[in-house]
Amino acid sequence: MVAKGLFTPASLGVTVETTAFSLVSISTVVVILRFYCRVWIVKKLKSYDYMIAGAVVCTWGLCVINHYQVLYGTGSGAWPADLPPPSAEFTLKGVLGAAKAWYGYQIVYLLVPALVKLSILVFYLTIATHRPFRIIVYSAIAFVTIYSFIMIVVNAFECPRKPSLVFEPEIFVMREQWHCFNLTALYFSQSALNIFSDLFILVLPLPVLVKLHMPTTKRICLLIVFSIGLLVPIAASFRLWILYLWHDAPPDISRYYGGYILFWDAVELNTAIICASAPSLQPLFRRAFGELRTLSRGRSAYYYYGDNREGTVGRRRSRRLDQEIPLQRRPASREVHKRSHGELESDLVVIREMNNEEDIRIWAQASAISPTSTHSEPHPPRSPARPRDLLASG
Repeated sequence: MVAKGLFTPASLGVTVETTAFSLVSISTVVVILRFYCRVWIVKKLKSYDYMIAGAVVCTWGLCVINHYQVLYGTGSGAWPADLPPPSAEFTLKGVLGAAKAWYGYQIVYLLVPALVKLSILVFYLTIATHRPFRIIVYSAIAFVTIYSFIMIVVNAFECPRKPSLVFEPEIFVMREQWHCFNLTALYFSQSALNIFSDLFILVLPLPVLVKLHMPTTKRICLLIVFSIGLLVPIAASFRLWILYLWHDAPPDISRYYGGYILFWDAVELNTAIICASAPSLQPLFRRAFGELRTLSRGRSAYYYYGDNREGTVGRRRSRRLDQEIPLQRRPASREVHKRSHGELESDLVVIREMNNEEDIRIWAQASAISPTSTHSEPHPPRSPARPRDLLASG
């Protein structure tokens, strides 16, 4: 007997493994492209990049664990009536293997969304300019960290009186005797908190992005990129629905519904990794396809003197490091910032392209200061007065 009203092959094993390994391969490619952008284009790796890499590694581990879950019967229906019943040794081996695989699964599953959420929140800190927004982000980081740690500990010690019971076949029949935690309540609470935190993290930056003083087209593109994350709580909601079906299923098909849980786990986690990496891929598209005309007006490159780390016109020593453009008005597409000869040994112009975080941060800082309309365009730079400036402004 198998579930009714769903995609119901005789066994979900092939579907689960094909989906899991296909999606994690796509996630891996996306993260590799992300690291390419960060290392070779932006030339800077940050802590949230390593977090998302850790999430990918854990997702590969989850795929291996799920392979063994399928091997030991998860996603399979009742034993076929036309076959002789399995031996006691075969049954014991399958139950013991399923217990160990499920124990590893429920811990690693909690690590992946925690790393993805923390990666996104730490990214928010790099674009946050307002103190209230930063306080909210720090509070969200604390909540995700504490909640994930508690859930991992609870799952790791689900039978406090006899922790080793989770590695024994009796875990499926002696839970009440050893006063183990109620897995049903635990899984439902985890899913509900996951969906809530996903939605909260999704909407957290939207008010800031809406208020940015930048060209409307670029603001809309940023909103679309961030809104892609809506796919994650949608996938998590499907998983919650499957948990409900699994809980209410008769014993002979509850193991079959376990395959659906593994399927939606793969969809949810890999979608989260891909969506979290989407903003970091923008430099790659700019380099591969060129910047669209509608976006080029909002390009946040600026000019300054001295620091010759990137894009230097000539090479001469400077005492001063990178100085940000003044924020009395919104940053122009190309800004020429002059310093007196007393500040520098050199008056050479240095050009640097901002990365995405700096781009949004500068616009946010300017938006907080400038009273101008969100639809007004940045002022064009004044005509350069010297051939050197003409070269730099080209």
